[in-house]
Amino acid sequence: MRAGPALLLLLACATPAVAQGKTKVPQSVQVLDVCEAFAKGDVLARENAEEQGWAIYDEDGESPYVRFYSGSKDIPGIGYAEMTVLIEDYPGKLFGYCRVDVTEPAGDAVAEIEPIDALERYEGKTDKTDAGMFGSFTGADDPDTLLLAHHSETSFVIQLTVIKPQAEAQ
Repeated sequence: MRAGPALLLLLACATPAVAQGKTKVPQSVQVLDVCEAFAKGDVLARENAEEQGWAIYDEDGESPYVRFYSGSKDIPGIGYAEMTVLIEDYPGKLFGYCRVDVTEPAGDAVAEIEPIDALERYEGKTDKTDAGMFGSFTGADDPDTLLLAHHSETSFVIQLTVIKPQAEAQ
């Protein structure tokens, strides 16, 4: 009967992670999530990015309808990233652009691009060559969400463009 308490102890140790349903989100998807928040005009994008370790800076816009941000972070398994964000407000429309560049990438190209390709919220294609892995996508439910992602020997890039009606901007 000693196996019962031992089994309960084992389950108790494993239960928090299982019960919370936590799975490790790939770094490339985490970067994309940050970009999406900015490009969609999410008012909490900066705060959330900073909570994830990004250094975010407001840049001067040329008008009240243009916002710029820049940011940087050392991304484990990928490298030192620099982010550029542009948000433009038009009558009834929001244009959001976010680009993350790593000029000296580490890690495995396939391991970083395949998780993006597997996201149900995007559809598109990937090409794997000797130079790396390259993806071109649109939003599965929104053709005005455009995503390029690649990881090669010389760069890791996520480039996201979002055009939304102002009512949909977060």
